[in-house]
Amino acid sequence: MPGKRGWGWWWARLPLCLLLSFSSPWMPSSLGKPKGHPHMNSIRIDGDITLGGLFPVHGRGSEGKACGELKKEKGIHRLEAMLFALDRINNDPDLLPNITLGARILDTCSRDTHALEQSLTFVQALIEKDGTEVRCGSGSPPIITKPERVVGVIGASGSSVSIMVANILRLFKIPQISYASTAPDLSDSSRYDFFSRVVPSDTYQAQAMVDIVRALKWNYVSTLASEGSYGESGVEAFIQKSREDGGVCIAQSVKIPREPKMGEFDKIIKRLLETSNARAVIIFANEDDIR
Repeated sequence: MPGKRGWGWWWARLPLCLLLSFSSPWMPSSLGKPKGHPHMNSIRIDGDITLGGLFPVHGRGSEGKACGELKKEKGIHRLEAMLFALDRINNDPDLLPNITLGARILDTCSRDTHALEQSLTFVQALIEKDGTEVRCGSGSPPIITKPERVVGVIGASGSSVSIMVANILRLFKIPQISYASTAPDLSDSSRYDFFSRVVPSDTYQAQAMVDIVRALKWNYVSTLASEGSYGESGVEAFIQKSREDGGVCIAQSVKIPREPKMGEFDKIIKRLLETSNARAVIIFANEDDIR
């Protein structure tokens, strides 16, 4: 327990702590059993076994910034859910007796390149470092604290982020479980053999959308996709399913760039309006792009 106040006291104040900490450059990691160490945009909870976590606490930044504004529902709420699960497990004397689960949770900022840089933290303990030629001023060898070893990673949210991180974690045989990544590409077990997820592939979503379009007798539609694995794979699955079932034609397929410039969305809307006889627009897009 953290001090004499107990988990109930901390849990009641957790949302406020998260909002304040993730809004600042450095986040104190004092929610764990002993006091941890600060890490940029992260939470560290010490334990016998450490789990990694990847959550989009912030949205994508603009004007050269990696991170944007806070994402409460899709970011902080999911983060709270993981912390709550760890709390319940650690306080259950029968589930993992004499074992405490710890965590290193990082902010992906809804950007795959930023998440890749952050996720290198998970593999630091598995990388051998040659310190034979490193010496202190006194000539003695330095004392290097080895980072904690992460045995598994929870996340990420976006499919493009999960794909980027999965390519690194599989090299070190670290299991990864996503709670929201739905791109069909991630079903390829030969490429993502250490990745699994608790949500269905977009293939099923595409089939459901085709069924809805046919039920409403929309035989001419446009598609709109965020550039990346989720959007492009989703639209591709929809087009394939619509061809297999028949009766649906695609007016045009438009993509939203990864880094949309000022006025980009106005151009996209005008382009979609060019085919005014299209009955609907089928969208596979990230939350930031949809807004």
